[in-house]
Amino acid sequence: MHHVHMSDLVAAVPPHEPSEDALAFAGKAALSAFPVFGPMAAEALGHALDTRQSQRQHDFNLQIAYALTGALERLDASLTIEDIVNNDEFVAAVTRAQRVASETASAKKRERLATAAVNGGGWAPFSASEREQFTRLVEEFDDLHVFLLHFYMDPKGWLDAHDMQDAYASIYMASAGAPLSAVLGASEQEWSAPVTQAASDLSRNGLADIPLKTIMSADGVIAARTSEKGHRLLAFLNEPTSASAEPPTL
Repeated sequence: MHHVHMSDLVAAVPPHEPSEDALAFAGKAALSAFPVFGPMAAEALGHALDTRQSQRQHDFNLQIAYALTGALERLDASLTIEDIVNNDEFVAAVTRAQRVASETASAKKRERLATAAVNGGGWAPFSASEREQFTRLVEEFDDLHVFLLHFYMDPKGWLDAHDMQDAYASIYMASAGAPLSAVLGASEQEWSAPVTQAASDLSRNGLADIPLKTIMSADGVIAARTSEKGHRLLAFLNEPTSASAEPPTL
């Protein structure tokens, strides 16, 4: 009977690189030697992009793994790794999240996609229809949508937590968007188009009602505008407390 030695197993594992030639391009130092023209440039650049993308995919899978172990601890679920990888809903959610993550440059959005994939499994405390809809919204929404949900959970609480009482203290009559110039560090001309679009997306999906044009009393300006469903979406994303949410750069 032939015993398998550890060294045989190691030798049997294929190398990560597709070919010996590719190893020449693997290090950053080697790449810095190639200008973006010349006979080897396309090869070197193609390989560099492959390596970068497979690295990003691996990083994203790790992000999902960390999010999952954290979630299962909180849920106190006694699942084995086999249970998880055999869960069709979860595998479908991961495949979908990987595709969208590969198309986004925002690290925050990739984090949200990983969390959404974890909550796409049947073990999460959300109904099937919530999981389906929230997963779709996470794919569509950017950092501004999510920030507006946080801010309008309790505008006064957010402004107080960031020492921005001035943004509402002197208001007599204004719209719900009045504090946003201070909050986003941008003039109304800069924030008006992206915020109007995001607010209409949130309203269409029943997540918040933010009247940016209606003039109201000071109390109305700092009133909560995020709905219960918006609250549920933030929970689905396992977001930190709303008062600590950081505004995105526009």
